[in-house]
Amino acid sequence: MLALKLKGQITSDRRLVVKLPKDIAPGTVDVIVLHEAPAKAPRRRARRKPAHPAFGIWAKRADLSDSAALAERLRQKVESREDSRG
Repeated sequence: MLALKLKGQITSDRRLVVKLPKDIAPGTVDVIVLHEAPAKAPRRRARRKPAHPAFGIWAKRADLSDSAALAERLRQKVESREDSRG
């Protein structure tokens, strides 16, 4: 078995064109194609979605320093109120 490394060209109609040395006899061959993949375009970073307009509206309030305590108070208030819809 003879192994050769040759340069070739793939045409637009998907044919492989290779110039063979004259000392290669006609016959069946196995072909391995090593094709250099084109460079991929760099992926663009996803843009961040703008925050909801209400985000951070309580950030500057000094009376709300403990958000966990506030959430607990609000839960207790909701759970203890009487529903007027019966």
